[in-house]
Amino acid sequence: MSSFSSVPVAEPADSLLLDTDDGSTDDWHKGVSSGNTFADAPDDPSWAQATAAAAPAPAAPASSLCWCFDVGSYKPYFDINTSEVAERLKESLKVWEENGHFVNQVLAKGAGPDAYGPFWLSMSLVFVVSVTSNINAWFGADKADFETDINALVHSLWIVYAFSFGMPIVSYFAMNCLGRRQVGVSFMQLFSLYGYSLSLFLPACLLCAIPNAAVQWTALLVATAFSAALILRNLITPIMEADAKSARALLGWFAGCQLILFLTLKVVFYK
Repeated sequence: MSSFSSVPVAEPADSLLLDTDDGSTDDWHKGVSSGNTFADAPDDPSWAQATAAAAPAPAAPASSLCWCFDVGSYKPYFDINTSEVAERLKESLKVWEENGHFVNQVLAKGAGPDAYGPFWLSMSLVFVVSVTSNINAWFGADKADFETDINALVHSLWIVYAFSFGMPIVSYFAMNCLGRRQVGVSFMQLFSLYGYSLSLFLPACLLCAIPNAAVQWTALLVATAFSAALILRNLITPIMEADAKSARALLGWFAGCQLILFLTLKVVFYK
């Protein structure tokens, strides 16, 4: 027990107060001994500098240069339910609505512009085109020597996705560059518009399985007309805000893209 009694006992905090030259107790040490926070420290520049030097450096913000490689940045565009997608598919066929109806009203509801509908709509079209083109070829070929054309799947994949993914990118830059101003349509709105404009191509390509040229031409022509009408009626306002020469160039671009898709589907897959 005697060994514990020899342990020195800490002096009270008040005994640690320092006296200044004029005999008064240092104010800062009084604050520490009384349990005050550093917010009560004296307004001394030297003390502020010392505190700043001792404080840990703030963490550097995450770089936004590689946001496109972050999968999480695309999550909001796939956060949409089936009923909303079905509603947008139906609204995409109403090309007689007022200008900008689909972009300004339909896509403005719920989750806003989405990538879920356009992605699966494009994937479904790839499957339908590859299957119906083989069915159409089977009707006109010797049944004993017929072989399924697997390349039709690859060709339809890059053709459909070049339109639904590539065209929005090129169109967005074309509208901003030719118009020489920021257009009132975001890239995701343009992406969703292009994706949902393919909706009528699904039943049209199903009809193209029938080995009849008139049916095929008519079905693809109607689908192309509806698709072009949906795109142009929703983009006509920002297009016409550009100068007359740029507006004509943009209108020719959008119409030309639809015509190229129409002829490519007919010539490549439904000969």
